[in-house]
Amino acid sequence: MRFVSACLLVFLVFLITAILPVFAHEDHSLPEATEGQINEALAKTAPLRFLPSHSLYFVISLKEKINRFFQPSSLERAKFDFVVSGKRLKESYILLSQNDVRRASRALVDYSKRLTKMNEQIEKARSQNQDVAVVTFEIAEGLRNHEVLLYAISKKWELIGDSYNFDENLSLSVLRFIETVKVLDNIKPGIKDRFKTATSAAFERKPTPTPSPASSEFPETSSTARPKRIIY
Repeated sequence: MRFVSACLLVFLVFLITAILPVFAHEDHSLPEATEGQINEALAKTAPLRFLPSHSLYFVISLKEKINRFFQPSSLERAKFDFVVSGKRLKESYILLSQNDVRRASRALVDYSKRLTKMNEQIEKARSQNQDVAVVTFEIAEGLRNHEVLLYAISKKWELIGDSYNFDENLSLSVLRFIETVKVLDNIKPGIKDRFKTATSAAFERKPTPTPSPASSEFPETSSTARPKRIIY
């Protein structure tokens, strides 16, 4: 009887240790948002014509690439990249609501990449002595919606087992968000104080090298702080 009890105990311990990692998601320390704030953030983000699951989505991706190519300056490309980044975040939220974890994870990868491109264009515009003050303020205002959507995505993800590197890609998205706030804060000191996610600890912490998210199986796809109601 003791032997059976011992075997049962070992089995239960093994079962618990096997299940916990599935539901143990990283704490991203994002400020809480109400359902009303989430809906408002979705409404203020650039509208979507097609989701990545649509057969004609490749047309949207192609159009975005062409539109970006013809942006007349680094500053305009930065504004364009911000609009597109918001679309990727919105896509991730909607796709996750539809339990399409694979495409939702891919959208987060594209969001991170787009923020990186935007930051590069902002720095390039500064090096060319372009006036980035107004754009910096507009992007900072729009990032508030991003912070809300990142929280909404993380809450939806809490009860879902990790797959398609979603947890890793969400963590990277939050990191890129914080890095973007830091870039803007370097231009206009005090901007970071608007974002609870961008705490002083987050800025002082040197992030460990993050491997590129595993996403080669998907084609790369590619929104301004007060987004224009334009569908690219």
